[in-house]
Amino acid sequence: MIWLFIYVIAISLYDLRTRRIPNWYTFPLLIAGMVAHFPGHLDVWLASFALLSAWASDWMGAGDAKLWIALLWALPVEFSSQVLLIMFVSFFITGLAQILWRMAGKQSPTKSLTPGAWRTIPFILLCWYVH
Repeated sequence: MIWLFIYVIAISLYDLRTRRIPNWYTFPLLIAGMVAHFPGHLDVWLASFALLSAWASDWMGAGDAKLWIALLWALPVEFSSQVLLIMFVSFFITGLAQILWRMAGKQSPTKSLTPGAWRTIPFILLCWYVH
């Protein structure tokens, strides 16, 4: 799991610098995860659908949604039963942190596009901690 943590750190740094998450970062991880874990668990499918819905509603960028879906599929199967709960907890924690950070900097707490790959770091750490 350490390789996944290093992968997420690298993508987060790239996203912070360029404000983009290229397909060549996410697609290999997504394909490898789907090949290794297909047909997957219902929770992974539900979380993937929720992320696609968030992207379609402009709540997150396409690169962020693809990264999250790739991570969900790349995680070991034993994480599947708790993946939805861990994902929502990490979204809540990082969303609250982001709103507080913006308010401390006297910025608008909403309606601002910011790099979002860093939000996967607490997710991976929570998955690691739970298992």
